[in-house]
Amino acid sequence: MMKTNMMNGTVERRRRWARGALASALAATLALSGCAGGTYDDNAAENGGPTGEGGAAANTETVDWDALIDIAGMDFDYSDRDKDASYDAASATKIVLSGAGATIEGDGASADGSTVTITAAGTYVVSGELTDGALVVNATDQDKVQVVLDGATIRHGDGAAFEVQQADKVFVTLAEGSQSTLADGATYTLADGEDEPNAALFSKDDLTINGSGALTVEGNYRHGVNSKDDLVIAGGTLTVTAKEDGLRGKDCVKIADGSLTVTAGGDGVKSNNDEDPTRGFVSIDGGTFAMDVQDDGVQAATYLRITGGEGTVKAADHALRSEVEAAMTGGSFTVEAGGKGMNPETRFTMDGGTLNVTGSDEGIEAEKVIVNDGELNIVATDDGINAAVAERSDESAEAAGGAAGSGDVAADQGGQQLEDGQRTDGQAPEPPEGFDPQSGERPEIPEDFDPSQLPEGDAPAMPEGERPEMPEGAEEGQAPQRPEGGPGAEDGMPQGGRGGMGAGGPVAANASEECLIQINGGKVTVDAGGDGLDSNGYVEVNGGVVLASGSTGGGDSALDYEYGATITGGAVILAGATGMAETFTEGAQPFAMVAAEGSAGTNLAVTDEAGTVLVSYTVPKAFQCAVVSAPGLTEGATGKVVVGGAVAGADSAGYATDAMVEGGTTVDFTASTTPSNEVGRMGDGGRRGGPRGDAVRGGQTRQGAAAQSPQPEVVA
Repeated sequence: MMKTNMMNGTVERRRRWARGALASALAATLALSGCAGGTYDDNAAENGGPTGEGGAAANTETVDWDALIDIAGMDFDYSDRDKDASYDAASATKIVLSGAGATIEGDGASADGSTVTITAAGTYVVSGELTDGALVVNATDQDKVQVVLDGATIRHGDGAAFEVQQADKVFVTLAEGSQSTLADGATYTLADGEDEPNAALFSKDDLTINGSGALTVEGNYRHGVNSKDDLVIAGGTLTVTAKEDGLRGKDCVKIADGSLTVTAGGDGVKSNNDEDPTRGFVSIDGGTFAMDVQDDGVQAATYLRITGGEGTVKAADHALRSEVEAAMTGGSFTVEAGGKGMNPETRFTMDGGTLNVTGSDEGIEAEKVIVNDGELNIVATDDGINAAVAERSDESAEAAGGAAGSGDVAADQGGQQLEDGQRTDGQAPEPPEGFDPQSGERPEIPEDFDPSQLPEGDAPAMPEGERPEMPEGAEEGQAPQRPEGGPGAEDGMPQGGRGGMGAGGPVAANASEECLIQINGGKVTVDAGGDGLDSNGYVEVNGGVVLASGSTGGGDSALDYEYGATITGGAVILAGATGMAETFTEGAQPFAMVAAEGSAGTNLAVTDEAGTVLVSYTVPKAFQCAVVSAPGLTEGATGKVVVGGAVAGADSAGYATDAMVEGGTTVDFTASTTPSNEVGRMGDGGRRGGPRGDAVRGGQTRQGAAAQSPQPEVVA
């Protein structure tokens, strides 16, 4: 992703200028002197922190992420009764619905017109049809109630069709071979000040759906199924349509089995308890899914856990979303998203299963992306895998009463909302009329300025020590000028990073050493319109297979990082354009950046000197160079890249190893554990590219070899 380095903190409307003059001046001084740990804009100067992407204040330091989630304390188990859909029909109370009333045979239930109420523990078998009525459970908080739907249809024009007002737990069992329907109306008649019930199937207590029958839920008012406690689905064929969310469980949603088809105007599956770190999770352990929703496919307030199941998710926003963390150990899902394919804020760990992101803005985004095993295939219009600083979403921050995260409303560390003159659309605020930020002059104070508006307290202390000297020829209030004819001068791209201060330093506004893409095993393929692998911190490849294609333009690359990228193992081909190309900064396993051009759909194979294929990849986009590494390459040895050959036994991604390649165009390269080749912008003056060194992580300095930049031979 292209990142912009804004050197001026003095871009705010006149009214804001006077109020924030001290903070803005300090930010500008730090930015010009190189004391800042990132790029600062006017909001960040007041907040005391670096900006996020698009100039929005991140406020990440105010979030104690560990306090928001307690995975060890979460209950992922299913009770025996959750999974046991059996019942004794002979001893059960029978409820037969008929038009506007019902007949009841047995104890524990009564009918009042078109409302049937269950008041005691037991098993109740419901059949027939209510044309405009409701089934209500109002027992004690110690009662477990089993309601067997055996061909029951309940429609309620101005309320929930099935409402659990009180019980310990309610089991909705779908009788074998049956088809039941629950439908509410578009408007509800609620008591003054109340906003619940709000779903066709609504429960204030724990709710389990099991059995082998079929249930259609029509949520015409708001939600399809909503439990204010736990929602467990252990069987049945569910077809849910909802104006807002399809399936909601405030404390958790656990899915063990069943077939779920969800069409919703909001989220498909959601758990929203963000006040208890052991709650607010979604656990998918089985079942089949087909979801088509207008917001998030699956959303968890704390933790998204996928251990099994299979199916498809199509979401207008994110397909799989967690406000904190997510993990996948099994299952097979194909997702298509208008936003991210998988989007937990802090961490995504993949230990198994298959995740296919067939369309997305960005395939995976989290602060840390860890792939240990499994298969991950990504198609994205922007970055394939993006390790970005975690931020609290607007909804979560508002619910927690804390500082803002991202979106239309941001806040500073004191919880104040943005005032007039600040923008939240990712663009820099417009300067006051007639003000030239390069002039060094302070803008005029508005006539109606009230000094009482200035923030209380002392001005921030300046760093100890002498003030850094200004570069020769530079004047106060002006950003340093690039030497005439220097690298990157033709387009103003800062050297050493996408908007940074040089190799080894914080090179982007949102750079963080917490950001990490780590691949230890499994197989990862990426077809990205932006960067293939993009980390605002580090990239580490220790094993597995990594095949990535980045943008064909000069603004992105197959590999992008801010601090460093290392490789100790794994088979890797990262192919893309040369304009912003980067290679690994170091590694225990030899690697190379090789200039090799090919059109979309061309196979690129890496072989040893004997011609044995070590790794191959059918690159989905046109490419000009590739970063390659594989077991079998040794320090100083000559390897070969073969473009356009036919690789025996290659899979659907063009991957093969220990194979032979016939035909194609070959270029030799020398493998090394230190970067030795830098690919610039071929045929365009060699803008910037190749390895960056001097990366610092945890106090350890990594010396790169960016000074050595011979141009490798281009394969036509």
